[in-house]
Amino acid sequence: MSNNIELIGLKGIPLIEKGDNLSTTIINAIKNNGIEIENGDILVIAQSIISKSLGLIKNLNTVRVSNTANEIYKEISSKAKKYKISPKSPELIQLILDESKDIIKKEHVLIVETKHGFICANAGIDKSNVDGKYNVTLLPENPDREAEKIRNEISSFVDKEIAVIISDSFGRPFRIGAVGVALGASGINPILDKRGFKDLYGYKLQSTVIGQIDNLASAAQLIMGETDEGLPVVIIKGYKFEFMENMPTKSILRNKEIDLFIKENKSSVISDLLKKRRSYKLDFSEKHVEKKVIEQCIDIARWAPSAHNKQSWRYIIIEKGRKRENLIKMMNRKLREDLIKDNKPEQFIRKKIEKTKKNFINAPYLILICLDRKGLEQYSESERTQNEFIMGIQSVSASTIYFLLAVESKGLASCWYCAPLFTKEVIKETFNLPSSYFPAAFITVGYPSKKPKIPQRKELNEIIFEI
Repeated sequence: MSNNIELIGLKGIPLIEKGDNLSTTIINAIKNNGIEIENGDILVIAQSIISKSLGLIKNLNTVRVSNTANEIYKEISSKAKKYKISPKSPELIQLILDESKDIIKKEHVLIVETKHGFICANAGIDKSNVDGKYNVTLLPENPDREAEKIRNEISSFVDKEIAVIISDSFGRPFRIGAVGVALGASGINPILDKRGFKDLYGYKLQSTVIGQIDNLASAAQLIMGETDEGLPVVIIKGYKFEFMENMPTKSILRNKEIDLFIKENKSSVISDLLKKRRSYKLDFSEKHVEKKVIEQCIDIARWAPSAHNKQSWRYIIIEKGRKRENLIKMMNRKLREDLIKDNKPEQFIRKKIEKTKKNFINAPYLILICLDRKGLEQYSESERTQNEFIMGIQSVSASTIYFLLAVESKGLASCWYCAPLFTKEVIKETFNLPSSYFPAAFITVGYPSKKPKIPQRKELNEIIFEI
């Protein structure tokens, strides 16, 4: 490694527009600056001009906002105000969702995993150095490919062996301030593995792996700046590295299985979701719920454990309307008959019926969950057959829990009712269900209008039976 490294900001790079050939632009700037490119030089190029040349500019006014984005906006805008930060618009949040594989953290900022696998704030979407009040830049789809293209074209012109790094600036956990990071590279190994080398005292290094392209991108950031410096290309001279081709930048990304920070966060998210969920028996908001969201939650519920992996649960989405009203009317008639047989007074009966009638009819969606007994094993002994049925009910219950948690994760409220157990024949006749269907549960789903009370939970020592 050299004792001297030189950083040169390339002056005279014009404002880049869609379709501009960056290689030609950089070559012309090199000539105008009177710089001689040598073997081993490294060009660090700001992501913003790569995105501009590719036309990766999005006007926020053209973004269609989903319910999910609106709910996230409500959730994080108050947190942003708390830290005196301007809240992100629903349009920007939607764009972040579109450019992400997963949301890692929702606070005053959205920490996500981008389509590339980068963990960063706001999917790398940037407003700075972009013309137009509502315009933002998106990250290139394949930064390595763009780096390779520019390296080949410039190397061919100057007849020198060089490396190219595409850089951006990311925030860091535990520290304030953004630093330069590499999004893509060509001609240089993303990491410098020093394991096996000896330190000053002769000890062999056991775990030292240096993220050299990030170090180089961060060094170049000192010259590029973040405001009006106008130096989106920096040439690094004097850094000794082993020239390598076809070394993808994703090799610098930490494997999720050993990423302690993401693991800890995921665990916290799941724990928070489990403790946050409540049975919602209050009036729902009038806000529209997209059927697609319900189907997404059912899709997640498919992954619940089930006896013999039979997946014997069946979901029926009952929307508002005459069919639902007729069903509830017939169910309440059956409930009245049962309560009369139990010698319950009329006042008690009316109160019992009205208690759930309103929610069943007014909930944006009423989900009927059935056990399909067609997949259950039949045995010669009645007890074993009954146990098989219980296993089926347990499987349906597991899927229902998955569904409830999926609903909660979408910002929706829900409540599990067992009324179908007492009105099985009424439901089957009303909907003309297959004879093998066993109605097991109703789930009401919608956006909450209020926060339900937190129910008291028993102490841990009250529910663990010692043997």
